[in-house]
Amino acid sequence: MSTSVTEAFTGTIEFLDLEGGVWVLTTDQGQHYALFRAPQELLIEGLGVTIQGSLKSDMMTAAQVGEVLEVQSFTTQTP
Repeated sequence: MSTSVTEAFTGTIEFLDLEGGVWVLTTDQGQHYALFRAPQELLIEGLGVTIQGSLKSDMMTAAQVGEVLEVQSFTTQTP
């Protein structure tokens, strides 16, 4: 069953060249989340962000880099 609770996740956007490529959020704690329904303007390598979203525990990706995070909104971090 999918989790529908919205949470905040802070980290850096990365593109991993696995199984055709996957965009992930790597948190400050080193956790990886595969991004789902991410808007194009979020998909920038090295972008520091806070994402509001929910974990989709009933979904998997071919890359299997971590839990799937459905993006609902995001804000960029100032350097």
